[in-house]
Amino acid sequence: MKKTVAAFLLTLVSFALAAQDGASYLKDLVAGNRVTFNYNLGVKGKAPVVMSGKAVIDGDCYSVCGNGLEMYCDGATKWTVDNEAKEVYIESSEGTRDFLADPSAWIDNVKDLKVSSSTASGTYYDKAQDVTLSFKFSSITPSPLSGSTAGFVFDPSALGSEWVVTDLR
Repeated sequence: MKKTVAAFLLTLVSFALAAQDGASYLKDLVAGNRVTFNYNLGVKGKAPVVMSGKAVIDGDCYSVCGNGLEMYCDGATKWTVDNEAKEVYIESSEGTRDFLADPSAWIDNVKDLKVSSSTASGTYYDKAQDVTLSFKFSSITPSPLSGSTAGFVFDPSALGSEWVVTDLR
């Protein structure tokens, strides 16, 4: 019974903190934890796009999978895998982070940000690309940082000859 009450109080504190400053809460959550979440993105612009999938962020490492694409990054190298086209692009990840892998880079500029301990949503406008992106993260689950690149590396050596591997490093 005591564990149930403690868990309930911890949840209430998490909700209260998230409500106070959702941007800071999300930045701190991603900075100090391995975070797994489901995402839904809607990009409004010249060519509207809807995407959904799952993301895992663990320090400088991340994986984002959805809509037939998979991205893996071990902190130094990024692999983008298009299973339908049977293509893999390998590039350096130095100095760049994908939208889903680095909320701290854009979260302060989100309108209508709503955050709870397990969800986040809002609208972000990217001036450089002149697009508006609506997002919803759900099932946000933090755990301790792993310190490992396991699950964040893609090995193209096992792919068949029908695959095109482009190494841009």
